[in-house]
Amino acid sequence: MNNPLPITKEYFVKRLSELCLKSGLTEFPKDEQDQQILLKSAVLMLGRLQNLSEKEVNEILETWVRDVSQIKNVDRVTLRRRLVDTGYLTRSKDGSRYQVARSGGHADFFDPAVEQIDPVAVISNARDEIARKKKEYLEKKKGV
Repeated sequence: MNNPLPITKEYFVKRLSELCLKSGLTEFPKDEQDQQILLKSAVLMLGRLQNLSEKEVNEILETWVRDVSQIKNVDRVTLRRRLVDTGYLTRSKDGSRYQVARSGGHADFFDPAVEQIDPVAVISNARDEIARKKKEYLEKKKGV
């Protein structure tokens, strides 16, 4: 996708829904913007929490894997490593504590309004909309 930067809140919500519910991804996408949207959505679930244990990070990222992304070959460990490698998370030298990087992780990719997004709610709302459209279609097809 070649959406102009920074990515707006509206585009982020639309693209996150498409990536997680319609794309059938088996791994992280090759497109840089799509990767950043997925990674940012995981970080949004961590909020601005500081000094998290590995267990706490894993629990939150497991929720993201289960309830948001549904990418077949991505688990919480892979996601956590990618978040550290891309600068979204920092880790203590001994690897026992994590924190969300204040300015890391491609901050220039996103409009500040993106910080207000709840990824779980975005996906839940998108699922509801898909179900509503399907029901509408089926009723129309039946002639109801």
